[in-house]
Amino acid sequence: MNTRLTLAALALAGLSFGAQAATINAPKPYQLLLVDGEKTKHSVLNSVHSAEVGAGKHQFVLEYVEDYSTKQNIRVMEGDPVVINVDTSADAELTLEYQKPINYQQAREFLRDQTSQISVIDKRTGQPVAAEIYTIHRPAGLDLTRGIQDHLKENNQTFSGRTDAAVAAAEAKFGAAPVDADSLEMLKHWWNTADKDTQRAFQIWAIQQQ
Repeated sequence: MNTRLTLAALALAGLSFGAQAATINAPKPYQLLLVDGEKTKHSVLNSVHSAEVGAGKHQFVLEYVEDYSTKQNIRVMEGDPVVINVDTSADAELTLEYQKPINYQQAREFLRDQTSQISVIDKRTGQPVAAEIYTIHRPAGLDLTRGIQDHLKENNQTFSGRTDAAVAAAEAKFGAAPVDADSLEMLKHWWNTADKDTQRAFQIWAIQQQ
């Protein structure tokens, strides 16, 4: 088997079995759009507010959406996307902490500078977690997540797809050969689109290759 592909398979499999999962929670009106460069299952009818990840470095992209409409006015507030880069332990329970606006005017003020008002907290300890938090201008067009991904790529801010734990596991098995990022991204894509039985079969296969 190609060494780079094997490394990518090991890295992917290592995220799924034999490890605890950290959690990220985005309280309303925030919702998760992207987790480590992968689109969540959010839609017009479905908001995603939590996700599970393995230990290591992660990137979350969130959006503030709230309806402050009245009988006289339609007022739906949509903030610029918020990007959070964080390095987390396997058992962390991450959540956002901020003072939620209670009306349209407060929301306008809040969204002018979200990053100065948001912190990432580990609910287990109640302590802040070191995180890089910044906003990007809201992309034009109907496909918001694609616009965000394109912006991050153009500015070299995309998630690398390599957590410390996955790289360490691969290097321990095969040495310090480079992971093929393209192969890893393709494996992640097929993993996320596969059903549970197929994922289980892949896990068995990955173990047999070691």
